[in-house]
Amino acid sequence: MRNGSGPTRSVRMLLRAGVLLALAVIGGMAAAQGFDENVYYQQCLRFEAGGDLETARRACQNALQVRPSFSEAELALARIELKLGDHAGAESRLRRVRDRIGTAEPLVLLAEAVLAGGRPLEAESFLQSARTMLAERGNRELEGRLHLVAGQIAQHRGEYDAALTAYGAAIAADGINVDYRLADAALRLRMGDPASATQQLRAYMNLTGDSRDPRVRSLLGRSLWAEGDMVAAAGELATAHQLRGSRDVDAQARDLRSLSFIYLAQGDYEAGSLAMRESLRRDNLLSHLNGNTILWLFALLLLVGAHLVGESRISNSSTLEVLDGPRTWSVGNVYGVLLLSLLLAATVSVLYGVVRFENPLVLLTPVQATNAWALFFITLSVMLALLSWHRVQANGFDPMDALVGSSDKALYGVGWGLLMLAAFIAYLHYDPFDGALGGFYLDLVQLTPYVVAAMILVPLAELFFRAMLVPPVARRYDGRIAVLVSATLYAIVFGTPVALLLLFGLLLADMTRRRKNGIEALLAQLTLHVGLVIAVAVSPFVRSLFFA
Repeated sequence: MRNGSGPTRSVRMLLRAGVLLALAVIGGMAAAQGFDENVYYQQCLRFEAGGDLETARRACQNALQVRPSFSEAELALARIELKLGDHAGAESRLRRVRDRIGTAEPLVLLAEAVLAGGRPLEAESFLQSARTMLAERGNRELEGRLHLVAGQIAQHRGEYDAALTAYGAAIAADGINVDYRLADAALRLRMGDPASATQQLRAYMNLTGDSRDPRVRSLLGRSLWAEGDMVAAAGELATAHQLRGSRDVDAQARDLRSLSFIYLAQGDYEAGSLAMRESLRRDNLLSHLNGNTILWLFALLLLVGAHLVGESRISNSSTLEVLDGPRTWSVGNVYGVLLLSLLLAATVSVLYGVVRFENPLVLLTPVQATNAWALFFITLSVMLALLSWHRVQANGFDPMDALVGSSDKALYGVGWGLLMLAAFIAYLHYDPFDGALGGFYLDLVQLTPYVVAAMILVPLAELFFRAMLVPPVARRYDGRIAVLVSATLYAIVFGTPVALLLLFGLLLADMTRRRKNGIEALLAQLTLHVGLVIAVAVSPFVRSLFFA
């Protein structure tokens, strides 16, 4: 038995050793696997904190490849995707992990993701659930982020005072978070209060000692520029440009472009030209050819084409005709009035900038441009009306009869104006102010006295674009070409949104041609513009449509 028991014990010992070795190998592999996924996750967090979001995303993706059920890594990846602008991908991940994470963070991030997708009501419901969780288990960091998203929702709705209150609560919860300060300062600048924006940004730098964030220095530069302190603004923008990473080319181009305008306004043409060349070297010019720009160029070609077609149809033979009474004004008179009015409007705007801000490029300056453009359009519209009146009178006509006329259906103009108002609000709702087709030619977020005056006086331009322009073009070519020329010229001069201005121009020009009076088109434009002012003043929803 002893002889038989030896080999049996040896076999058993070998088997036991093999099992132990196998368990050790399996345990080592498992340990190595757990180590790798956590290393990737920690790398992801470090790169995210350092601002290298692309590398952080790859590290989180590696962690999820090792362990697909790694909820914390998926949450971090969703957070990174939100910062990179992949809102749909972030939303999908957050919906998967929201019930596996025991904090309110997935709900707050979900609110941010769906808000970016244009669903504020759904975002508010996620925030409400997050508030309930935070009431049971407080977390100041998450509370600050919650207030930030709440402010963004209020800003999306046009409730700007509520948005500033929410941003203030976020800053109170976490005063060293730069995103909260930037959101507050950017809104204050956009609302026309650059001094408060400057104060907010400087308070952040004084509190944290952090003066190396290019976003802060760039926004501070623009705020100082809007205040008129161009020397300090140039210094901040130059610093922001130097601090930006080499991959942030678009932001570098924006800073250099702003620097160029500041230098040129100060009379430093050499530095301004150099900054502009550097901006163009970094910028993708094709990116500026958005939908409205392309449509504007199309309208310009359409105008030239209409004239060429009209000229080609004119008979080569001519007859000398002697007419008694008033002389008709010509197409050349029309374009002379337009060019002179544009020149005077530009001159008045430049003089306003020089006298008020010592800045001849005021039309390109943040905040200051609001009143400058309003003054430009006030001058343009008044001069178009006065010069049209003078030309018609000089040719022997009664201007009131020739340009305004009379109509027993004048109230039709009010009705058309209300339809245009509804169409314009719908247009801005479905294609927002910063969308592909552009916004409105005046900034109605800041209802300054100049802006309100412009909205009331701009309809006077109808005396030129319809009542004066249509008859001579129709005499030289025909009625259809006259309507097309009137509409395209109107869209080109006012600039944005070309698609809607062209449509309105066709409607008003055809109305003027058929009715043979200018009062209905004038009332339609007055109804549209005054209606927009009232709507923006009383409705946060309409006001939000003009917020870029």
